[in-house]
Amino acid sequence: MRTGIYCRVSSEEQQEKGTIQNQIEFGEKYCDLHQLEIVEWYKDDGVTGTIPLEDREEGKKLLEDARNKKLDLLLIYRLDRLGRSARIILNSVYELEQCGVKIRSMTEPFDTGDPNGRFLLTVLAGVADLERETILERMWHGANRAAKEGKWLGGIVPYGYLVDEEGYLAVNEAPLPGMEMPEADIVRLIYRLVGEQGMSTIKVADYLNALGVPTSYSKDNRQVKKGKRKVNTAGIWRPGRIGSIVKNTTYKGVHYYGKRSKKEREPVPRETPVIVSEELWEKGRQALKKNQLEALKNSKRQYLLRGLIKCGTCGLTYHGTYYGKKGKEAYYVCNGKRPYNGPLNGKCTSKNIPSEWIENLVWEDCLKFILNPKEAITKLAESIEEKRTRKENYEAEIKAVKNALQEKEKEKDSILELFRRKIISINDVERQMQKITKEANELNLRFEELKEQAEVQTKSEEECNSAEELLQDLQSKIAGEVSFRNHREVVLTLIDKIVVDTFVDERNHKKAKIALHYNFVKDVNYTVRDSVKQQA
Repeated sequence: MRTGIYCRVSSEEQQEKGTIQNQIEFGEKYCDLHQLEIVEWYKDDGVTGTIPLEDREEGKKLLEDARNKKLDLLLIYRLDRLGRSARIILNSVYELEQCGVKIRSMTEPFDTGDPNGRFLLTVLAGVADLERETILERMWHGANRAAKEGKWLGGIVPYGYLVDEEGYLAVNEAPLPGMEMPEADIVRLIYRLVGEQGMSTIKVADYLNALGVPTSYSKDNRQVKKGKRKVNTAGIWRPGRIGSIVKNTTYKGVHYYGKRSKKEREPVPRETPVIVSEELWEKGRQALKKNQLEALKNSKRQYLLRGLIKCGTCGLTYHGTYYGKKGKEAYYVCNGKRPYNGPLNGKCTSKNIPSEWIENLVWEDCLKFILNPKEAITKLAESIEEKRTRKENYEAEIKAVKNALQEKEKEKDSILELFRRKIISINDVERQMQKITKEANELNLRFEELKEQAEVQTKSEEECNSAEELLQDLQSKIAGEVSFRNHREVVLTLIDKIVVDTFVDERNHKKAKIALHYNFVKDVNYTVRDSVKQQA
């Protein structure tokens, strides 16, 4: 029989240790013993078994040879070499059998040449799937336990830290090559420049590059993948990297393990050594937010509503740009319309909004609010009552969540009592405890959220109580000739956000509903038609 042998190992570590050679040697001895003619070897070295056979380089070649009738029998060391899930294994076997190729395991008692063998194959495929899922679950629980203890479980170590001999993060106070400052001091410098001096990420990046501060990639001689090759990086600081450092909670003492996982899982918070104080970290974050709103670099015009307009379709922020034959017509356009930049599949379909139209609309609405104090104060009074009601609702829910958390503690005691009486096993205890812990974590997250919302309502209520003073201040800013800065301050004071919801009417015309969300009063809604020449 014309025989092919398929070998596979999954990880780079196995590839380096040469474990695929064990399968090759076993296959040669097996064919000598059974007097089989080897016509082709298929070796997927360092390839995971979780991807379909046709997506592997050698697997694809195997299927092509099978379709061209070059094989009668395929030998594998074990069934899990074909795949690590029952679906992938059975699909691979089906594809090969359709081409007239029989599959035989050299270490397991099955052969697809008879009905018993095919039945056993199905059972073994299920066992391989179960084994993989069990290993992954154990690894997941083990990783979570280690993460809760504070261990660093792989991945790029944040700039300013190193991993000690016991596997924990430690502040890196060793001087950088060619400099007297350590990485930790560079991080502190970044926070001071952004948080205390208000420097933009662009200026900070330029400054660090001018100082000759090495990045972590250039310092450690790490490479990045570009296509199929790894290449050296430019070794320079970029504004995006500065922004990532400033927003990273690790530097204030909290890292969330698993937050980038593609699987559904609760991130595990763990303590890390502090490099900057929480106060300085918060200053840096607020400065970034402010700089983002106020950045006017390379702008052809000043956009009054910069950073305030949100897309109701994809959730991203609108930005200002120019359109038209001569590029003279200014619009606000959703960031989701840039290629691959939105959460939707493709570009966002939201409506572009003429900047002059919406800026006039918002400004007139703000003036109406400021210049009619009686109506404004009435609305503020209504708003105060609304906020008090919301606060009461939040406080009632907080009480309910506290009671639920107390019940969870009682449930734990009950489970332990059942185990003590030998009514349930240790596995039952672990399973129930994990379930209770998950539910308690969700309740704790909701508790913190409710506390924050209740505090916001209290603060808003206090701000509303000083509404008359606020109105007087705003009236002084719009007196006489109003500068862009005063325009901007008034809008930022009154407007929380502007939401644009795009829809298509019965005549297939695209329209947008504009919702002005005020900080103090109820929302105001407008609709803009498809034609930019017509104003609502």
